[in-house]
Amino acid sequence: MKNYVCVVLLVLFLFGSIHAAFIVEPYSDGRGSTNFTGTPRFSTTAGTAPGLTASQSAYGSTVADPVDVYTFSYTPGSDVDNWDVPEDSGRYFGNGIYSTNLDGGQSGYYNVYITWPDTTPLSTTCTIEVENDGDTIVHTGVDMNNGGTVAMAMAAVENPPVGTVFLGANNAWLLIGKEVLLTEGQTYTVSQISSDGSWVSMRSAGVMWEYVSPVPEPMTLILLGFGGLLLKRR
Repeated sequence: MKNYVCVVLLVLFLFGSIHAAFIVEPYSDGRGSTNFTGTPRFSTTAGTAPGLTASQSAYGSTVADPVDVYTFSYTPGSDVDNWDVPEDSGRYFGNGIYSTNLDGGQSGYYNVYITWPDTTPLSTTCTIEVENDGDTIVHTGVDMNNGGTVAMAMAAVENPPVGTVFLGANNAWLLIGKEVLLTEGQTYTVSQISSDGSWVSMRSAGVMWEYVSPVPEPMTLILLGFGGLLLKRR
């Protein structure tokens, strides 16, 4: 029996891995590309944020739409985590954000990120909409040029590691939804919408969902509430 357990543990060690994120890239050779919809052109300037594998990134559109729209989707439970995040504690997503190294796919709270390559000069902005079980998160007037999302990145981190270089979404992961609630089996989207339809109107290299924590059990919530009442009485 002991030998059997040892073999199982060895197999898990050799072949098991901690997956902590689901990435959708626009280009066909990237992670989760079948979960992307839109009509972008593609540039050989690929995004270099951690975890990306696509050889090209998206920009503008091939059709004369009034505005360009890129849509990225994720269904917890159906879409399996596709990036085995390195466990090195010094490795983070960019902008001072560290991975939780937790398996996703179940109901719970998730962080949502977006990234695109170095970009300049774009005269347009975009709107980013993040679906979740609560109200849709909407970021308007997002400047995709280099440095344009640095303030957003800095606001998302309370205590960044010493020496953090903030890049915003330019070749780093920009947090666009912090600890949003998702339900297993439900499909959620992140939409990136250009302010106009010019052919260089928008850039994108990917969107990522990262599992953060489970939904508290009802009894846990009751106990927390009861504890709060005791503190108030004191």
